[in-house]
Amino acid sequence: MFNSFSEAKLRENSKLRMLVYEYVDNGNLDQWLHGDVGPVSPMTWDIRMNILLGTAKGLAYLHEGLEPKVVHRDVKSSNILIDRQWNPKVSDFGLAKLLHSDHSYVTTRVMGTFGYVAPEYACTGMLTERSDVYSFGILIMELITGRSPVDYSRPQGEVNLVEWLKNMVGSRKAEEVVDPKLSEKPSSKALKRALLVALRCVDPDSIKRPKMGHVIHMLEAEDLLFREDRRVTGESSHSHRDYQREHKGSSLDKNQIGGEITDQSDDSSRSYHQHTRRR
Repeated sequence: MFNSFSEAKLRENSKLRMLVYEYVDNGNLDQWLHGDVGPVSPMTWDIRMNILLGTAKGLAYLHEGLEPKVVHRDVKSSNILIDRQWNPKVSDFGLAKLLHSDHSYVTTRVMGTFGYVAPEYACTGMLTERSDVYSFGILIMELITGRSPVDYSRPQGEVNLVEWLKNMVGSRKAEEVVDPKLSEKPSSKALKRALLVALRCVDPDSIKRPKMGHVIHMLEAEDLLFREDRRVTGESSHSHRDYQREHKGSSLDKNQIGGEITDQSDDSSRSYHQHTRRR
């Protein structure tokens, strides 16, 4: 099943064109994770993993099942709608970009939601499907921990979810990151699998992030011996090097935010925070 608003239908006649979507009436993932649901979350560990798997399949279809491929550009918990059976639906394609097979990236003004935006996209404006993979990694961390990607109400060292989680795992405190609202904690093996996938997805080197099809394989795998797919494909090796070569000597300051390559005086080089949604 395609988990990006399945069964959307185009109704067409001489006067009216209409997209009809299924009705999803069980809120969104952000509400179930961060809203007032009581001391115990109704989302069990298995439900959370099924939500992740369904979302991964939807994104894999966008990235690998379409031509041109679709980069969502705003993957986050509030854009994952949930039906009555806890099936996820990827929604809100208002920021989506098309990526044709003869292009490995597109340069665009940085948009998205603070805390979910991939670092290379935030710094260069170079958008690929791996940007969505990074955002999906943040989503995994949210579902594991019940925490927001950025939470200024938390103590210093815990504000940024990625940094805190990496520190906890590196200190062998992985068991302590699990959402306290879970009625039953996951097995050590299940937790380790989810953490490994999350950390692969948020690798600072976008080329090392897995494609969504491989993410699905990792989420479904029974063992933890994930194949290290480190091969540098023509697509991935082309993207960053070619971007730098094509724009070498341009007026774009590397410390500023991309967007389309313009003169530094253009307002497209304003702070990244001004271009990101804070919904």
